[in-house]
Amino acid sequence: MSATTTSASAPTTDRERLAQAREVIHGGEADRSASNAVYAAYVAVIASLVYGVPASRAFFIFVDPGWLSRHLTGVQGVLVIGAVVLGLVLLAYRVGSIRGPVVPDLPYLDHVASSALDRAVVLRRWWRLSLLGCLLGGLLTGAVVGTGMVVAKVASPLALVPSVLGGLLLGLAVAGAWLWGQVRSWPTGSRGPSTVLREGRSLRALHHVGLRTQSARAVTVGGAVLAGDLRAARLDVAAPSTRLRHSRLRAHGPVGVVAARDALGLRRSPGAVTAGLVLTVGGSWALAHSTTPGVPSIIAFVGIVAAYLGYGAWAEGLRLQGDNAGTPALIGLPFRDEARAHLLVPSALYAVVALLTGAVTTITSPSAGTTAIWWPLLVTGLVAAAHLMAAFRGLPPVSLFSGGSAVISVVFWYSRPLLLAVVGVVAATAALGRSGVGHGVVVVVLFTAGTALFGMRRVRRLDEAHRA
Repeated sequence: MSATTTSASAPTTDRERLAQAREVIHGGEADRSASNAVYAAYVAVIASLVYGVPASRAFFIFVDPGWLSRHLTGVQGVLVIGAVVLGLVLLAYRVGSIRGPVVPDLPYLDHVASSALDRAVVLRRWWRLSLLGCLLGGLLTGAVVGTGMVVAKVASPLALVPSVLGGLLLGLAVAGAWLWGQVRSWPTGSRGPSTVLREGRSLRALHHVGLRTQSARAVTVGGAVLAGDLRAARLDVAAPSTRLRHSRLRAHGPVGVVAARDALGLRRSPGAVTAGLVLTVGGSWALAHSTTPGVPSIIAFVGIVAAYLGYGAWAEGLRLQGDNAGTPALIGLPFRDEARAHLLVPSALYAVVALLTGAVTTITSPSAGTTAIWWPLLVTGLVAAAHLMAAFRGLPPVSLFSGGSAVISVVFWYSRPLLLAVVGVVAATAALGRSGVGHGVVVVVLFTAGTALFGMRRVRRLDEAHRA
């Protein structure tokens, strides 16, 4: 009788075995992950209603509803929305190779996921939570944007339907690209298009070593973020360089060899070159259009943010020098001179792309004047000086971590270079539209000089802090 009872109570399927393993993991207590997910969704919905809808309404009212209606309808609106969607999907795919949607804890991976249980069953919970989060995020984003447009009278109430459905589809596309990026991060196994949004195939294709690597990386990156050390987080997620390992630097003199080293680094990172090119072209295009009378200041804001990020994709050499501050100089250049030398390659690339984009914008846009040709080029110095500040800012001071606003203080401390560039360009664009070209140029020059002086001060302080 006891043998019969034992055989009847023994688990027979992978789901039953997994349920038994979870019971052992939680010590017989109830699993609270589902209730935590529901609570997080509840908070997201409340925050969207309380803060998201009023902010969306204020945004559409601030940015001239008439201008938005003229430029976000028809072919232009389709192109802009398509570019945003494509960018988000590509970003999700790239993030999946660093930290995918399925990242269990290390003990779970070592003791449960490595067992004979079906990996699709073992990893399904993490994927479904991530999928739910993407769908909810897309739904709320579409609802908030659509409601803001309706309340601001930019669109009719019928626009809520495509906005919400579009948000859902966007969330689904981002989730699929995110998982596919994680699947393709491992070089072997099933990793083709047939695994996109195929739950069973994708989860079975995830390799244990790749999962373990991402889980360990999530722990270290989380610790670095909590400590305010974004340098450690950035170095941990950086992909190893495997291209052009046979190429070698040649003698060019101290300054020339630094520039050649940065150029070789970009040749070994074609993804960074492409990302920087796309962002710089988009940012320069927006900055060129911001010189047209009647264009809202939000275009200049978006343009300078994109231009700053594009320049940063090409300025890895500058950041590496800041990370290695305190080590002996291998080529004999003083620390500050080497920092200036690292600005040559990204500034030259940015200047060429900005000038060409401004010229093309002037040719293709009848409303753009000759100022649109050189206005994106004028911002080169300000963007370079802002990245000089960012690369040599060091670690945040300990005083920022005290009190209840530590997170906000650290975020503000890290975002100061970008904020200076944004304020400078938006103010200069406003002066350009109201007072003429001369006033706009003066504002850009003043902000560039101040940011450059502050950046060189950070270089000097970081150098002196590592002297014996």
